[in-house]
Amino acid sequence: MDLTQGYSPERMLAILKDRCRYLIERGSTLNNPHIPASYFQGWERITENHAQRLRELVAEVLDDKA
Repeated sequence: MDLTQGYSPERMLAILKDRCRYLIERGSTLNNPHIPASYFQGWERITENHAQRLRELVAEVLDDKA
């Protein structure tokens, strides 16, 4: 805790980033097996505008299934 009442938004963001990094580097969560890097071969690497590009990709998949 960085405040007497709890956590600041900045500290919460840092905690979330650390957790996400841990999960990505680990390749799994406690309830799922390790996902090898080879599974993602051929997938588009999203390096900019992450949220927007992910929304676009999801929309494309959903449109294809409709």
